[in-house]
Amino acid sequence: MTLFVIGRPAAAFLLLTLAVAGRATPLMTFDAWVSHGAHTLALAHPVWRSIMAAVTVTGSFAVITPLAVAGCAFLLATGRRWPAVFAALALTVTPLVRLVVLALVARPRPVDQLAPAANYSYPSGHSSASATAALVLIMVGWPLLRTRRSRIVLAVAAGSWAVTVGVSRVALVVHWPSDVVGAWLFSVTMVLSIAALVRRLAGAAPVHPSLPTRNRSRRWP
Repeated sequence: MTLFVIGRPAAAFLLLTLAVAGRATPLMTFDAWVSHGAHTLALAHPVWRSIMAAVTVTGSFAVITPLAVAGCAFLLATGRRWPAVFAALALTVTPLVRLVVLALVARPRPVDQLAPAANYSYPSGHSSASATAALVLIMVGWPLLRTRRSRIVLAVAAGSWAVTVGVSRVALVVHWPSDVVGAWLFSVTMVLSIAALVRRLAGAAPVHPSLPTRNRSRRWP
């Protein structure tokens, strides 16, 4: 079941990556069309552009990293070691692997950018970072919340933020639409894979005799 769940976004990411690397004409045409529309919209509506510029900052590593460190410290301080391990791995390994994909695909960015951006384009760094952070927050926070309503609020809020950050990258013409979609698929694949690995490690780890019985079967999540 785990392989099936991880395999779908992984396969979709692979297919999209091959299309981007191969400069598939339909994809390139669609990306150019959306990018041109985003550029026109942003120039015609300065308020929209300002909002997108503000949103996109929240998906930067400068914002996410200190929050991630604080979150991991909180998990460790409250005795949630394995969720802390998962969060640390997901938020560290995912961006590192993304850099490898970035270099291999070596896709140029749009030429008419409306915000500062450097390096190659695929997959989007801000989109990947925010999607990874959102998924980690949902997966770690879900079992900590007591009510169904609070869990739904968490999932909707975190997911909406990640999607909005991705939209902002296209709106500011610093990424092609497929860069953002690729980043989302990549992040889902990486986070689910790391979660599966940590669950296996947690299940194989020896249980300390002093650990209460009720917690022995719930070291993760």
